[in-house]
Amino acid sequence: MCAKTTRKMNRDRIKERLAPIAESMGVVLLDALYTNERGRSILRLVIDKKGGITTDDCEKISEVADPLISDTLGIIDFDVFEVSSPGLDWPLKTMADCLRHEGEYAHVRLYQAVDQKKRFSGALTIDEEAGKVGVRDADGNTVLFPLKDIAHIRRDVHF
Repeated sequence: MCAKTTRKMNRDRIKERLAPIAESMGVVLLDALYTNERGRSILRLVIDKKGGITTDDCEKISEVADPLISDTLGIIDFDVFEVSSPGLDWPLKTMADCLRHEGEYAHVRLYQAVDQKKRFSGALTIDEEAGKVGVRDADGNTVLFPLKDIAHIRRDVHF
């Protein structure tokens, strides 16, 4: 089996075992990623929660995840293990992602233009019942779109 296939299987095993544990600890496990940086293989767990991740959150998950991954699952194909927040550039893809960041400043890009416009920015706004996500701009105008019509949602710092 090739290394890429093995790592994909390992990522899936980690997420399957760790997601419910992370949830019980008040965070969401977004992904388990393998990266190579400066010649080292890094296994990075990306976690999130409403209000943002703290170093304490990363530490608590790390304390539980490290022995589970290495000892219980027997996954040792990495040099460095990390737990981190998703950062602002992590795309919001699901309704749950959007709900965790409702009210934060975001950029929404659509697949197809609406009124000759594909990009919208403002406070992330959600109508969960209708399955719509959008923004409220500085003038207080709200535009909402079906989640399936949104190509990309990215958070940003707004001054």
